[in-house]
Amino acid sequence: MDQPLKTFKQEYQNLLVNFLWRQWSALGVAGRAGGEDAWIIDPEALLLLTCTLGRHEPRLFDEMMDWLRENGRFINVMRLKRILQMEKFAGERILAAVAGVLAKGTEATKWKMLANSVDPSAAREIFFFAPDGKPQPVLGEPESHFARCGFRRGPLRLRGYSQKFRPSPPTNLAFQLRALFGINIRCETVLYLLTHEAAHPSQIARETYCFERAVQGTLVDMSQSGVVGLRSQGREKHYWLKPEPWAMLLNRPQVFPHWVTWPPLFSALELIWLKVNEPRLEALDPLLQSSELRQLMMEVRPAIERARFDKHLSDNREYLGEKYLPVFLADIVKLLA
Repeated sequence: MDQPLKTFKQEYQNLLVNFLWRQWSALGVAGRAGGEDAWIIDPEALLLLTCTLGRHEPRLFDEMMDWLRENGRFINVMRLKRILQMEKFAGERILAAVAGVLAKGTEATKWKMLANSVDPSAAREIFFFAPDGKPQPVLGEPESHFARCGFRRGPLRLRGYSQKFRPSPPTNLAFQLRALFGINIRCETVLYLLTHEAAHPSQIARETYCFERAVQGTLVDMSQSGVVGLRSQGREKHYWLKPEPWAMLLNRPQVFPHWVTWPPLFSALELIWLKVNEPRLEALDPLLQSSELRQLMMEVRPAIERARFDKHLSDNREYLGEKYLPVFLADIVKLLA
C-alpha cells in the first residue's frame, strides 16, 4: 500500500481549505469566487475552524481578518463563546489573538472580553505553516496580539479588499437577519423557525447554541405579536412562522435555504485533521493506523450524527483490521466532496 495516510492528509487539507475559501468567499472575502450553496453559513463555527486550518493557508487567514475588520460587528461573540463551551475546538488562543486585533473602535468591548479570555503566554510558537508542513519563517516585527497568545507571526498587513456581505445569497441569511434585527436571540430564533416547519424551544436552543431559558422567554414574547404561531403537542409547545410574508419582507424565494448544525461537524473535522497530522500515526503500520482511526471515528461520529451528515459514514463493524483504513479515508473525503 503506497502510504495511503500520507496521500490522504494532503487531499484532506486541500478539501478543507477549498471548503473554507468557498464559505468565506460567499460572505465577501476577496480571493476566490463564492459558491452558490443552498445552506446557511454559520459565521461563528466557520471562524473557529478557520482559526486552526488557516494556519496552513496564510492568505485565507489574513483575508478572513480583513473581512472581520469590515463585517466583524455582525459576529455574535456570546454565541461564539457558547460554541467553545459546548464543542471541542483547538483554536481558542488563536481566537483570542484575532479578538485582540479587532478590539478597536465601536465594537471594542465585545472583542476585548474575548481577547482577555486567555492568559498571556510566554511560549512563541511559529504561527503559519508552509505547504510542506514545516513552520513558515517569520519576517518583520512580530504582531503583538498574537505574541501575547503565544504565537510568532509577522505584522498584519490587511489589503482592504473584502466587501460587505451581500444579503441576497441563500448562504447569507443569518447575516441578513442580523443586519435587520440585531445580534440577539430573537434573530437566531427567527432564523431557525424560517428553516424548520416548527420547533420546540429546547430544540432551538440546542441547535443555535443559545440558552434554553432565554429562547423560551423570547418565544413567549414573540408569540404575543400574532406573527409567531404556537401549537401544542402533548405537553410540548411548538412554535412556527409562515414563510410567505417573511420571504416577501426579505426579498427571497419562499423556499428558505437549508439549515445545517455546523459546530459539531466542524469540531469533528478539526479533530480528524489534528489526528491524521500526528507524526506518530504516519509511522504506524496499517493495522495500528486502522485501530486508531476506528477509535477516532467512535469519538467523532456522535458529532457528525448531530449535524446529520452520518449518511456519508460506513458501518466500521463490517471492516475488520486494516481493511477499515481505506474505508475511513473514503468516508472523510465524502463529508466534504
